[in-house]
Amino acid sequence: MCDNKLFLEQLKYLVENNLSLNESVINQLVEKYDKNPFLTVQLYQIIKNNEAILPFFQDIESAIYDYIVNEEMTNEKTYYGATLYVADMFDTTHTYIKCKVSRSREELQEIS
Repeated sequence: MCDNKLFLEQLKYLVENNLSLNESVINQLVEKYDKNPFLTVQLYQIIKNNEAILPFFQDIESAIYDYIVNEEMTNEKTYYGATLYVADMFDTTHTYIKCKVSRSREELQEIS
């Protein structure tokens, strides 16, 4: 689970420093964190598309999980199904995802 946080922090670093996600970088991330190249590109795009609000998130891992859960729920999945999907995507537990999503939502309430 800690690897997921480090992986997402690395992607956030790339975006914040305007570094591109080329094939070499993808291969390094895939090798280091044992993630799917497609997932790596997809997550990089999510972070890049939300670059303007990155400074407001203290926990990028929670924010990303929450974002993907919300996206999955727009595809007519239940909250339970969406959190299971994200847990499977990141090879972690359903409970861990639920806790992280809850934390992200608390963080958003504090900001507003």
